[in-house]
Amino acid sequence: MAEKEYFIDDRVVVPDEIKRMTKEERLAEIARLEAEAAEKKKKIENHNKETA
Repeated sequence: MAEKEYFIDDRVVVPDEIKRMTKEERLAEIARLEAEAAEKKKKIENHNKETA
């Protein structure tokens, strides 16, 4: 197999909305998004169990 070269591109544009958030607001938003992702993951796992 041919090896693939990977390049890390760490150039990120942070939206102004996020820049204006306080630390507490950012932490709350991160917690909300993590909870939402965990819920979606749980639904997918339950769906996979039901169809298996």
